[in-house]
Amino acid sequence: MLGKIKSMNLMKKGILFVIVFIFLPALIIFWTASNQAALAIKQQVGKTLSELNRQNHATIDRVMDAIDQNIVKMMSSSLIQQWNKPRPISEEQRVKQYVATEKLLAEYSSREKYSLFLLEHDVADYYFAPSTDISDAGVFFGDHQEGKKWLENALDAGGMGIVQPIHQLGFTNSPQQTFAYLRAVSDLSSSEKTRNVIAATGIETVIQDALNGIDLPEQSRKFLVDRNGVVLAGGNPEFRIFVLPEQGKELLPNVWVTNRHMYVYHDSPLYMNRLVYEIPLKEVLGSHTAMQDIIKITALCYFAVILLVLFFFGKSIIRPMARLAAFTRMYEPGKKMERFKEGERKDEIGVFYNSFYSMTERLNQLVQEKYVMEIKQKESELILLHSQITPHLLYNTLDSVYWYGIRGGVPEVAEMVRDLSTVLRIGLSRGKELIHVREEREHVESYLHLQEKRYEHSFQFSIEVDPAVENCLLPKVIIQPLVENSILHGIGKMDGEGEVNVRIKEAVDEVRITVEDNGFRPVDLHKLQSIVMDGADADQGFGIRNVNKRIKLRFGQCYGLFYELREEGGLRAIIRLPKLYKLEELKQLDYTQQYK
Repeated sequence: MLGKIKSMNLMKKGILFVIVFIFLPALIIFWTASNQAALAIKQQVGKTLSELNRQNHATIDRVMDAIDQNIVKMMSSSLIQQWNKPRPISEEQRVKQYVATEKLLAEYSSREKYSLFLLEHDVADYYFAPSTDISDAGVFFGDHQEGKKWLENALDAGGMGIVQPIHQLGFTNSPQQTFAYLRAVSDLSSSEKTRNVIAATGIETVIQDALNGIDLPEQSRKFLVDRNGVVLAGGNPEFRIFVLPEQGKELLPNVWVTNRHMYVYHDSPLYMNRLVYEIPLKEVLGSHTAMQDIIKITALCYFAVILLVLFFFGKSIIRPMARLAAFTRMYEPGKKMERFKEGERKDEIGVFYNSFYSMTERLNQLVQEKYVMEIKQKESELILLHSQITPHLLYNTLDSVYWYGIRGGVPEVAEMVRDLSTVLRIGLSRGKELIHVREEREHVESYLHLQEKRYEHSFQFSIEVDPAVENCLLPKVIIQPLVENSILHGIGKMDGEGEVNVRIKEAVDEVRITVEDNGFRPVDLHKLQSIVMDGADADQGFGIRNVNKRIKLRFGQCYGLFYELREEGGLRAIIRLPKLYKLEELKQLDYTQQYK
């Protein structure tokens, strides 16, 4: 894919640029901004409607509270309490009690009508009382109420008010459904349960009046449902059950949104019902949708202008640039280019053409200079090859002396020659600056063997190398100057009691080298550190200063040479190096040090 893009001409790349970096980002920005704006509008409207829903539901709860208070007042009256336990009374007394109760129920009835259902009284004793098939309100007795499940539900509620769908009381041409608020009558004189229920029927008309006072956007619906989803008010004969659609998501608490509608609801824990608003989204986002259409038209005009501008640039800029590219392919180093009319232009295109002509002239000059430099480089290579003959001749000569000493019976001299050859070979290292830890160990060990023979075994030494760092890289000949200082200034005259210990260990991401001696001479540590850091006389401490500078220049200021006194006496030199196994890791270290 990337190769195809690279092979396109400038015009196609320009069109691709407009599509990828202007059209698509603008489309994404527009789409994102539109969605975010729509979401913000939905959330704002949802919050407002949720608060309105809560307040309206509180109004409906107050209506239900008024109905419940009427029932409580009637229930507390002595007239209603007399019905709790059947007792033998005369027919005249029964008629008076019935008429008085009917009058009490009628006094509280308005748009909702109140009835008293007495399930333990004998219907035969009240033969004069009409049944629920004839009267739509009043006092109704036991046997007539068989099969009415809603009465049993009211008794099971234990004195709590419930809303139940029932068949409309009284004479009707066809069965019609209504809703009643039911509450079992409590016996105030004892804790025993009764079988009497007070019902307020036709409450949907009262609730509907409250719903009619709610002002919502056009084509919106509002209805009250119970906990089973049965619509108590606000519905129609075809719409009696409501549940929230599954194809949607919760926008806010108590706000549910689908592709077409917003549902705002509130639950009443007291009466276990829910007030629901169903609002079309087009009513919520009406003005925003119109604004989106305006933005779309504006965007199309904007992109048309961009295409016209791109065409102009293609004609006046991209084509001359394409011609310049063709001239570039025609150019051959060393060949003089003829001038073209585009070079006479006074704008940037003319500058490009003139710069191209100047570049070709410089390239022709560089070709000539490169030819001369190649000749000089070959001469330098011949000189370098000649200079390499001298160390090679020295190694061969030392090797001959070594074997001469072996055959001549002087093995100590032969070993010293061998150690000297090792010191020289590793010290030169064919021009390499970085060598492995194992080579540096071999170098310092050979040097210590030489010094041991020179000082007639007047000191002892040990070298410890952690196997984990044997293949790590480090600058060559950085331990030998430290060992030399330990011998010369520390243990050189201790007559067999001197010790030099060299340790190379792994320390997290570092290689830690320590050179210790048990010398008895006092050491000015401050002066020694000053020498290492270039703060003292330049003629002193050239070896250790050289070691420290090489490390810092190669690896950075956080690495280098440090000194400290040993508690047992003597001096400890410490070298901190990065743990590197390959030269590629050194390049990465340089980059890290640069941007620290």
